[in-house]
Amino acid sequence: MRALIYREFGSAEVLEWADGQPTPVPGPDQVLVKVAAGSINPKDVLLRKGIFPRMLDREKLPRGSGLDLAGTVVARGHRVTDLKVGDQVFGMTNRFAGGVHRELVAIDATQVALAPKTLTPVEAAAVPLAALTALQALRDCAGLKPGQSVLINGASGGVGHFAVQVARCLGAEVTAVCGARNLEFVQQLGAQRAVDYGETPAWELPETFDVVFDVFGAGRCGDYRRQLGRKGIYVNTIPKPVTLWAEGRARLGLGRRNRLVIVNSNRRDLNLLRLYIDAGRLKPVVDGQYLFSDAAQGHRHVESRHTRGKVVLMAPGQGSATS
Repeated sequence: MRALIYREFGSAEVLEWADGQPTPVPGPDQVLVKVAAGSINPKDVLLRKGIFPRMLDREKLPRGSGLDLAGTVVARGHRVTDLKVGDQVFGMTNRFAGGVHRELVAIDATQVALAPKTLTPVEAAAVPLAALTALQALRDCAGLKPGQSVLINGASGGVGHFAVQVARCLGAEVTAVCGARNLEFVQQLGAQRAVDYGETPAWELPETFDVVFDVFGAGRCGDYRRQLGRKGIYVNTIPKPVTLWAEGRARLGLGRRNRLVIVNSNRRDLNLLRLYIDAGRLKPVVDGQYLFSDAAQGHRHVESRHTRGKVVLMAPGQGSATS
């Protein structure tokens, strides 16, 4: 059995589509999935480089790569009753270092759900981590309500392009900040206003917003004082010391204006995303797709930081690879 692994931290070249890996056996609460595709997230790149501190990333080398997957259930544990062999599923592992980019993976059944009927496996694999992050940032951390305004900085990438659409699903008014070439793209996703960060950085906008979602943590909460006003909520995805401290305070009820989204894979939210997708309200955009054996090329694509939507790895037979 093959799996995408790395034996040392480093550049994309450390990735191996290695044969001879052990075939997993599902536990009583797990399903065994034949993986058709899995998307690459910025976290996968950071893990591969060994950037996370040991207090967060404790898994030893060599180890597997990948957090997102789509595929087919081929076996299930004896306590799993809501999924069956043959089901098409998508999901994300909550294991910090990932490891689901492999031919077969055993994963907790609660971390996958039936895949959207309207998507291919490659498209379905693009959804989980990025769309869950967008949903949980806006709905849970920010408490975004219909009619409220949200500023999304980094609106054209993986999490950002879902955030624009999720915000619209939640009934919010969206201002999207991105590069000049993506202005029309984010408007097509539903943003009422698109701003070129090359002309006006997000923290220099004159308006006030109910929520600022700073996808890449390009600034700090304090940089957005004007945009947040007195009651606005700032959310980002980057676990810097200051954001970890602020999130700890928020969870103790000591302040809710500076929030860090810590994504969690769960059946309820995956099912909600599936409903949005099959209703035509949410659509993943795939910017590049590569075979698992060409994972290094896919990782370099993500590292360019100029992706429009998501980059996906796939098994043979799932579609044409990006040249």
